[in-house]
Amino acid sequence: MKFDISMDELRSRFELLSPEDKKKAYKVLSAVGIDLSKRKDDLTGTRVSGFILENRFYEADSHKSVFLQVAEIVLKKHPNDQDKIFKIQGTKKKYFSKNFGEFTHDYEIIRGTRIYADTNENAAQLNRRCQKILLLFGIDPSSLMVIPT
Repeated sequence: MKFDISMDELRSRFELLSPEDKKKAYKVLSAVGIDLSKRKDDLTGTRVSGFILENRFYEADSHKSVFLQVAEIVLKKHPNDQDKIFKIQGTKKKYFSKNFGEFTHDYEIIRGTRIYADTNENAAQLNRRCQKILLLFGIDPSSLMVIPT
């Protein structure tokens, strides 16, 4: 049996799932390297006017701003579990740290915390990192939608 399905079709079918089934499916798809977080094939070079997270609109003027605000919102909702964010890391570098000296390039503090975030990434990478943050803290990753200008 052979299955041919486009990413657009997969995303469409994913949107029809219940919130609980979306969380399960996202975990499985992420584990096999399928990234549903991208709304476009390439986010790099695109501009944003804001984003929607869990049905609430937030203003943002860049993908970096979306990333930092998503991290801030999630960490504010989970003040006792903020250290969980350190589980999100790359193979060669840290994405989050309490010590800004661990970053060699751009970094910013996540407002309301003592946690610094590596911001030296392109839009697609920042978007994937937002998805990982949401998933780690039990928030439906599909509840995030970046609004282009």
